[in-house]
Amino acid sequence: MYKIIFLHGLLGSRNNFQHLEKEFAGYETTSIDLIGFGNEHKPKLLYDVNDFLTFLENKLNLSDDSGTQFFFIGHSLGALLAKELTIKYQNRVIKSFLISYPFLEQKEALQAYNYFDRKYAQGVWWTKILCQTEILYQWLFYPFIFLFKYKHRQSYVDFFKHTYDSAYGTIKNTIFKDKKEKLYAISEKIILINGDQDESIDLSFSKQFNNHTITGMGHNFFGYESELAKIIKSNIN
Repeated sequence: MYKIIFLHGLLGSRNNFQHLEKEFAGYETTSIDLIGFGNEHKPKLLYDVNDFLTFLENKLNLSDDSGTQFFFIGHSLGALLAKELTIKYQNRVIKSFLISYPFLEQKEALQAYNYFDRKYAQGVWWTKILCQTEILYQWLFYPFIFLFKYKHRQSYVDFFKHTYDSAYGTIKNTIFKDKKEKLYAISEKIILINGDQDESIDLSFSKQFNNHTITGMGHNFFGYESELAKIIKSNIN
C-alpha cells in the first residue's frame, strides 16, 4: 500500500495542488498545509527544518509500523522537506519528486530575487511591517486574482495566509540553511523537475541526478500540471 503526498512551497498551501492532484484520479493522494501556512496553525517557532519534520512526522504517522509507503511530490520548500523525509525514512519512501529544487546558494539567491523579496529575505524592518499589516491592503489584489488568475484563485488568496514569523523564519532557518549535497545520499530515490525559466534554482547541480526540465516553466508550476503529471506517472507506474 502506498500514498502520494503533496507538499507545497513557501507562502503556499495545499490548494496549490488542486489541479495537479486531479491528474492522479484513482491514486490515494493527500495534500497538506504546512505548519505556519494555509489553514494550518501558526505558532511562534523558529520554523527550522526540525519544526517542519516534527509536524510532518506527526501528521503522516511516520513513526508507526503500518507498512504504508510514500511517494512525495514537493514543490520548492516542500521539495526540500521531501528530501529530508526521504533521508530519514528511506524504508518508508519509495521515491520523491522534487519540483523547483535545489536552490541557489544564499548569496546567489539574493542576487536573483527581485527588490522586495531580497529585502524580505534579509529581514529589513519595513518588510515586517508590510507583512503584519497585509490585511489592510490584500483586498486590493483580489480583483486582479479573479480577473487574471481565476483558475488558481484559491492558491493566490492563500498567499496571504502566513505570519511574518512563519515566512521569514522559514527563509532564514530552513531555506538558507539547506544542504543540497544531501541529495547524493538518496540519488536513487529522487527525481528532480525544474523549469528552464526558474532563476532561483541551481540547474547545473540538478543535472547530476535523474532530472527533467519543463520548457517555459519558472519557479511557479501553475499551468504545467499536465506536464508534471506525465513525468511523475511515468516513474510511478
